[in-house]
Amino acid sequence: MSSPELIKSDVPREFVADHTVERNQRPMIDGPNKFKFAIFGANVSTGQGGLTLAENTIKLGNWDEVRGLAEKADNYGVEGFIPIARWQGLSGPDRPWGRQHETFTWAAGLAAATRNIQIFATCHVPFVHPLMAAKMSATVDHISGGRMGLNAVAGYHQPEYKMFGLELPEHDKRYEMAEEWMTIVERLWSDEGEEFEFDFDGEFFTLGGAQAYPKPVQSPGPMVMSAGASPAGQKFAFQHANILFIMVADVNNSKPVTQKVRANADEAGRPDLDLWAGVHIICKDTEKEAQDYVKYVVDEKGDWESAVRYQQIIASGDARSMRWDDFKRNEDFKKDESVRTFMRAGLVPLVGTPEMIVEGLQKLSDAGIAGVCTGLVDYDEGLDRLNEQIFPLMRSAGLRA
Repeated sequence: MSSPELIKSDVPREFVADHTVERNQRPMIDGPNKFKFAIFGANVSTGQGGLTLAENTIKLGNWDEVRGLAEKADNYGVEGFIPIARWQGLSGPDRPWGRQHETFTWAAGLAAATRNIQIFATCHVPFVHPLMAAKMSATVDHISGGRMGLNAVAGYHQPEYKMFGLELPEHDKRYEMAEEWMTIVERLWSDEGEEFEFDFDGEFFTLGGAQAYPKPVQSPGPMVMSAGASPAGQKFAFQHANILFIMVADVNNSKPVTQKVRANADEAGRPDLDLWAGVHIICKDTEKEAQDYVKYVVDEKGDWESAVRYQQIIASGDARSMRWDDFKRNEDFKKDESVRTFMRAGLVPLVGTPEMIVEGLQKLSDAGIAGVCTGLVDYDEGLDRLNEQIFPLMRSAGLRA
């Protein structure tokens, strides 16, 4: 039997791939489109389509399901694919968010399957050592050819902390840890030459002779996204992030919120920091169809128990002592707008025809929002509508090239 012919690489041996792509020229920051899009939460069951038991949500039953969505988003020109950070479901493994893909390995798999889209990992700072995070990020950046993004989060869910044997720190202390963590990651991405290794002795982390090679493809490192409404959260973003994900409750009143954050960022010397929002899009051919679908997703198929648990977690950090039977006896919680907000995962609702969706996106753009992380109920159909109905209207409005 003859041996197979060896396949030779076309890459010259002297080629060095580290720091060969400028981060600020990546599509999510630069790119031809004035208003950017990222698909949000396709690493957990039901995704960020809301806490619902509706048909055609993400099941997370096989890898091809998620890979197909990423490939479709990539082919349609969507700029980003961003996971949420979850380690346990709200009400069990057979319910929304009950199944979760770990985000660095998820990102590595999708980086190899796509060509242009920015693939993010969302990392809980307290649960992943900064040296591991720096190495994994650089590896995914090489797999993708410079398309890795890091969404750094401080965490808030006490039961998830307990899974790792940790106590939930006070809010601002979490961001002090995140600051130290991100400082180490950035040094590991950038220090080289005579400073190829370093020692670090901080309040939360101690490293001796720390080094990480290869460096990322992006220079000075992978794109960083952060979410924070508090002063501590915003300060972290102003120091380290390229994109700040802000909470907007209503597109019609988004400008005062955005203008305040924009002023804070400019005062901190970050006029280059892009502001993004999260939206929950339900688009149908008629407004009635869209509203009927909302009733189906929320009123008929909504996982109210998970929504109430989510509300309790945000309020207290834990909901394990919550007695659902006590809530069920009085259905007033279904009229609670905050519970309904948690039902759609805290995202801003955009409901209606393609024209109505684009009108809402235009308001966000006019308010100073550069892009949106998008949750969908049926991600497959939603991506098709995005490409076939919404993007053409956005191009006509000057929001997309």
